[in-house]
Amino acid sequence: MSLYDWLHFNRPIWLLFIPIIWLLASLLTWQRSDKALKSAVAEHLIPYLTHSAGQNKPQKWLGLISVSLLFVGLSGISFSKTETELYSPNQKTVFIVDQSLSMYATDMRPNRLTREKQILRDILRGDLEGEMALIAYAGDAYVVSPFTQDRETLTHFLVALDPLIMPLYGSNLAGALAQAQQLIHADDAPYTSFVVLTDDIRRSDIEQMAQVREANISLEVISIGSADGATIQLPDGQILRHQGIPAIPKVPLEQIEQATTELGGHYYSHQASLAELARVGSHIRPSQEATKSQFSGITWQEQGHWFALPFLAWLLWQFRGGYVLMLLMTFAMPMQDAKAAPLDWFKTDDQKGQQAFNQGDWQSASQWFHDPRWKAASDYANEAYDSTSNTLLPLASSAADFYNLGNALALQEDLEGAANAYQEALSRQPDLKQAQENLDYIEQLLEQQAQEQAQQNQNQQNETSPPDNGSAQNDPSSSPENGEPESDKIPQKQDNNPQKRDNQSEPDTHSEADAQSADTMDMEQQQALEQWLRQIQDDPGTLLQRKLWYLHQERRNENRFNQEEGRQPW
Repeated sequence: MSLYDWLHFNRPIWLLFIPIIWLLASLLTWQRSDKALKSAVAEHLIPYLTHSAGQNKPQKWLGLISVSLLFVGLSGISFSKTETELYSPNQKTVFIVDQSLSMYATDMRPNRLTREKQILRDILRGDLEGEMALIAYAGDAYVVSPFTQDRETLTHFLVALDPLIMPLYGSNLAGALAQAQQLIHADDAPYTSFVVLTDDIRRSDIEQMAQVREANISLEVISIGSADGATIQLPDGQILRHQGIPAIPKVPLEQIEQATTELGGHYYSHQASLAELARVGSHIRPSQEATKSQFSGITWQEQGHWFALPFLAWLLWQFRGGYVLMLLMTFAMPMQDAKAAPLDWFKTDDQKGQQAFNQGDWQSASQWFHDPRWKAASDYANEAYDSTSNTLLPLASSAADFYNLGNALALQEDLEGAANAYQEALSRQPDLKQAQENLDYIEQLLEQQAQEQAQQNQNQQNETSPPDNGSAQNDPSSSPENGEPESDKIPQKQDNNPQKRDNQSEPDTHSEADAQSADTMDMEQQQALEQWLRQIQDDPGTLLQRKLWYLHQERRNENRFNQEEGRQPW
C-alpha cells in the first residue's frame, strides 16, 4: 500500500505557505554582527546594552511548528475515506451503429468505420448521463450490450466491432430500430434517446423512424460519409466489386437530414465539432427521478480541524498564560468514554441515526432510530431480515411498506408471506414494476417447490411400498418356471439397465459400483472442462463474432432473407 492510499490533501495549495513562513521567520530573527559594538564598548557592558533572543527560542520553534500544522489542517488532510452511494438520472440512451460493408468506404481517411468509432468515443467521453446500450446492425440487428452505466464496457465492445464479424451482410436500419424499441419500457420512452450512426437510409427505415417518434422516443441521427462516396477497401486490401464494377456507396445526406428533421429529430454530420456532439442525448425530457447507480463514490473525511488545536494552544500561551493551566486541568480531569462529537449533543436520536446510516454503520443506526421505518431500513441493510419484518409487519400501510416487507420475508425464505406482501403492494399501487417482477419470481419458486415436494412424496411412496413376498411364494404363477422373473413384480426406481437382475442379493454391490463410476465420471468431466476452458481464446473480436453468430442462429427461422436472394451486401 502506497502513501497515497491512506493520505490525501483536498486543498494542497495551502502547503506552499509552510516554506514561506519558515523563510520569513528566519529573515526576521536574523541579527547583525556585533563586532563593531565590541570595538567601541567594554565587553562586560555589552550584555546590558543588547537584547538576547535565546530565551525566546522555544516559543519561536513552538510557534513555527503550530503555524505549520495549521496550514496542514487548512490543506484538508485526510486519513480515512468512506464509500458513498451515487445516483444517476432515469435517462436511457441506445446507440445504434451501422456495421455494413459500406463502412469500409475510403471517402474519409482511413475509412468511415474509424470515423464512426471516433464519434462514438467522443460522445461517451462527454457528460452523457444515465444508462446506455449498444446495438450493431448490418443485414440484421444484434444487441451487443444491454443497458449499463459502465462506459468502459461500451468502449471495449466498440473496439471489437467490425463489419466482417457480422453474421449477415447488408444494411437493415429498420430492424435495428425495432430491436432497440424492444429494450425500452413504455414508461421510460419519454426519457429515452436513440442515437443512430449510419451512412444510408431507405423508405422502410423512415417508416420505422416514424414509429419511434410516435412512441415519444427522442431520435438523433449522425451521418457518416460524403455524398460523392468512394470505393470500399476491405481489410485485406481488396476492393469490393459488384458484377465486376467497384462498389461506390454514396451517402444521401440531404435525404437523411430531411427525414430526421421532419420527424422532429436532431441531425448531425460526421464533421460535427465536440461542442455539437456534447449535445447528443440532451434533447430528452429531464427526469424527476433518479436511480441508484451501479457504482459508488469514495469521499475522504477531513481531519484538518485537529491540526488547528496546537495553534490555538500556542496563542493562549502567548496572550493568556492562565488559560494554559485551565486547559491542563480540564484534560487532567477523569472523563467517561464518549463516542459522540461535541456537536452531537445538539442532535436528536433520529439525526444521529441518520448520520450513522449515511456512514454505513447500520447497527448503530438501528439503535439510534426511533422512526420504525428508518429502523427497519437499517436492519435490512444490516441483513437482520427477521427484525425488519417484525418492525414493518404491524405498521405496513403503503405500497412501499408492503414491498419492503415482501423483500425481507423473501430473504427469510418465507415465500408465501412474501407473495402476500407483494400482492398487497400491487393492490395499492398496480404500476409498481419491482413488486410485480418479484411476485412473478416468488410464484415460480413456489411452483417449483410444489413440484419438488410432489416428486419427493411419490418417491417416498415407491420406496416404502413393501413387496408381496408371501403371496408370491404361495402363488404358483409367481414361480420362475412360468417365465416371469420375480424382480419384474417389484417397482425399480430409475432402473435404466436393459438387463434384468437375476437375484436380489447384489443391489448393494451394484449401487457401490454405480457410485464409484459416477465419481469417476465427475472427475473426468471436471478435467475435460478445465482443459476446454484453457483452450478458450480471449480475443474480444473473435468472442464478439461468436456472440453475434449465436444470436443470428437463434433467429435463423425468423430471417427469410440473405445475400443469395439478391439483397445488397453493403
